[in-house]
Amino acid sequence: MKKRWHMLTAAALTAALLIPAASGAAQAPWEQDAPDLALYEVRTYTGSGEAGYAEGDREDAAFRMPGSLALMPEGGLLVSDTGNQRLRVVREAQTRLLAGAHYAIGDSGQLAGAFADGTGAEAFFSTPTGIALRDDGTVLVADADNHAIRAVAPDGTVRTVAGDGLIGNEDGKTAEARFYYPTDVAIAPDGAIYVADTLNHTIRRISDGRVTTIGQHSDRVTQLVPGYAEPIGDYADGPLEQALFNEPSGLALDSKGNLYVSDTGNQRIRYIDFAAGTVSTVAGTAGAYEALSPYAEGGYADGPAAQARFQAPRGIVALEDGALLIADSGNHAIRLLSEGEVRTIAGTPGDAGSADGVASAAGFDRPVDVALGPDGVIYVADLGNNRIRTIAPYAYPAALQREDEVQLLYGADRLETDTAPVIAKGTTFVPVRVIAERLGYTVEYRDGEAVVTKGGRTYTLRQGSTRVAIVDASGIAAQAELLAAPVMRNNRMLLPVRFFAEEAGLDVQWLPDVRAVLLRDSLF
Repeated sequence: MKKRWHMLTAAALTAALLIPAASGAAQAPWEQDAPDLALYEVRTYTGSGEAGYAEGDREDAAFRMPGSLALMPEGGLLVSDTGNQRLRVVREAQTRLLAGAHYAIGDSGQLAGAFADGTGAEAFFSTPTGIALRDDGTVLVADADNHAIRAVAPDGTVRTVAGDGLIGNEDGKTAEARFYYPTDVAIAPDGAIYVADTLNHTIRRISDGRVTTIGQHSDRVTQLVPGYAEPIGDYADGPLEQALFNEPSGLALDSKGNLYVSDTGNQRIRYIDFAAGTVSTVAGTAGAYEALSPYAEGGYADGPAAQARFQAPRGIVALEDGALLIADSGNHAIRLLSEGEVRTIAGTPGDAGSADGVASAAGFDRPVDVALGPDGVIYVADLGNNRIRTIAPYAYPAALQREDEVQLLYGADRLETDTAPVIAKGTTFVPVRVIAERLGYTVEYRDGEAVVTKGGRTYTLRQGSTRVAIVDASGIAAQAELLAAPVMRNNRMLLPVRFFAEEAGLDVQWLPDVRAVLLRDSLF
C-alpha cells in the first residue's frame, strides 16, 4: 500500500545497497545470479512480536497487525497500526500515538473500532490501513471498515474526507460518495487522491470535492456462503474504461503521475497510464479463473516479469525509473521488479517465519507494506509478526580498511590469525585454528590428515586431496568433493572456509573492496 513517488532512482538504491560480487564488481542484490550473494540483513526495528499496544521505547513497543507505513519528511516512521485502530509515530527510538483509540474489546480479544472525527485518542477508526502523506504533513488514511477516507492533521485532528461509514458504490460529492473496504490511498502532484476501493474492485479518484470511478465494475458473482451472492472481481487490460480489477490493495504513483496497482486478487501488478488511457499488466501471471472462484491462482516464481508469480501482492513503492518494491504477502517475501525482471530481495518464499538474519534466510509472516528510507533502508510492515522490520546491507566494521592480505570477518568482528587466509583457484583457505575456535569444530591431526568434528559428525581431509570423508553420528559414511585441496602455509594446514562455514549453517560472502571473507550466522 503505497503512497507517494519516492525521489530515489533504482541506480541510487543500487548505490545505497551495494553488494560486492565474487568478480569484484559492485552489484545490487537483484543483479546477482544467486540470492545468497546478497549482503542484505533483516532485523526487527520495533515491535515485541506479541499482539498488543504499548508506547514508549521503540524496543518495548507493541503493535497489533501493522498494516501500512510512510516515511515522514521531518524524520520518523508513520505506522498504521491496523489491529489497534490507531496511527502511530516512531521517531528517535520512541513511539507515540498520533490518533485513534479502540472502542471495545471483542470476545476473541480483538479491538473494535468506531467512526468519529476528533483529535488524538478522541478520534476513532475501524481497520485503518493504507496511508499517504501530503507535503504539509497531513496524513490520508484508507479507513477500511468505515468505508471512508480520513485525514489526520499533524496535531492529530481527524476529519472525514469522503464516505459516510456505510458500504456502497456511489460516485458524486465526497460527503455522498460511498466505498466498500478501501485499503490504500495515493496522492497525486495535483492533490488528487487515488483510492484502492478493494471490495468494489475499482480505483476511485477524489478531486475538486467529487469522487469518480476509474475502470468498470465487474459483473462476476459467487456464493461465499450458501444462498448469498457476493460480487467478485475480474481481470481485463486495455482501454481504461474497460479495465477490470480484483481486490486492488496497493497503489504507487510514478514520476509521470501514472499509477501502479497491486491487483491482489489477480496476483498481478498493473499500470494505469492516464495519458494513454490504458491499463496494462507489468508483472505477474495467473491461470484463468475457476468457476466462480474469487481469486486467480497465485504462486511463486522469479524471472521475467510476464512469467513471475505472486501470492496476494500488497504494498508497493515506485522508484523514479519504474522499478518497484513489492510486499508479496502470501509468499512472505519482499520482491523487486526492475528492468523487466522480478527477483526476491528477502524472505523465504512460501514459508512464514519471524527470525532475523541474512536476507535469504530471514522470515516474514504476511508482509503487507514497504517503505524506502532516504538512506536506502527498506522498512516492512510485517503484519503476522506484529513487527516493523528493516532490510539493510551489512555494515562493515568502522575501522576496516583494504589490505594486501585477505582478511577474515565474523559478523562485526575481524578475526586475527597467525597465518593469513589464502585464495587459491577461487577458494578461500583459513588456518585450522579458525575452523576450530570460531566455527565450533574440534580438530586433530593423524598422519598428515586433519580430522574435524562437530555434533558427532566427522570430516577427514588430507593435504593434496580434494576428497572429504564424512561419518555422521550414527556411523553412516559419505564423501564430499572440495573445489581445491587443503594447503600448507608457514607449517600450518589451511582448510576451505566455505565448506565448513556452510556445514555449520553460516553465510559466506567475499568482499572484494576490502579483500575480506565475511562469515555471518544465517539467523541472528
